[in-house]
Amino acid sequence: MGSVQNLTPQQSISKKQIDPNKNQQTNKKLKRRLLLALAFMLPMVISIQIYIYKQEDMIQEKQITLNKEKKKLSELELIGRYFENDVKTLTESEEGILKFARKLYGFSRPNETIFQIAE
Repeated sequence: MGSVQNLTPQQSISKKQIDPNKNQQTNKKLKRRLLLALAFMLPMVISIQIYIYKQEDMIQEKQITLNKEKKKLSELELIGRYFENDVKTLTESEEGILKFARKLYGFSRPNETIFQIAE
């Protein structure tokens, strides 16, 4: 087997004193590295969070605008259908033209009296 070293009490105390100094130095280095890493990461994280918050606000505003425009589009499509029906009525027959003229402008046939009722 190998030789076993017998340490005197002074030698064991001196080794314990040397080891804490090395541990303290490595602890200081680790703390310093950790603080530097946090110092660089924290501003980046904050700036990214601000950017994400602004993007979410923009998305919400655009969503509101999109909903308003969809509502306008549906109203315009409805109005467009009415106009298409009116154009179809006016182009198909003369009777449709007469109905349209009587309804909107109050035109009458000969020997006919029209009474307009206010709605």
